[in-house]
Amino acid sequence: MRIQLILSCLIFSLNAFAVDEKSMQDLFKKYDLVMDQKQVELIDEVFTQKFINSSGGKKELIQKIKELPTPTQKSLPATKLSWKKGLKGEIYFAKVKPVSTNKSKESSSDSEFIILNEDGKLKIDGTISDGN
Repeated sequence: MRIQLILSCLIFSLNAFAVDEKSMQDLFKKYDLVMDQKQVELIDEVFTQKFINSSGGKKELIQKIKELPTPTQKSLPATKLSWKKGLKGEIYFAKVKPVSTNKSKESSSDSEFIILNEDGKLKIDGTISDGN
């Protein structure tokens, strides 16, 4: 009986740390709020401390974000998110691709991110490509 209880707890705890589609989607919703709507109070929930420090600290990162141009569209274009687990540790690679709303075949670049699990939450640690 004890062994079953221990195994059940172990399996449940492993699933609690598993990354799912919803947690990745939530991260990128917060990312959009920070980058597009300048809700800089969410910075600690979106970026790892390593990324914040390498960007010059929190105040410097906030200033950089506030200087970014605001999107001109009222409703942001839809994006397609795909991700995969890396080979080592709790690292993930996410790709965000804008979904084309018109029928012309304009080439748009994908944005690729490095995602880490920091303090039990997914956070962006950097980019592989930024789409521009």
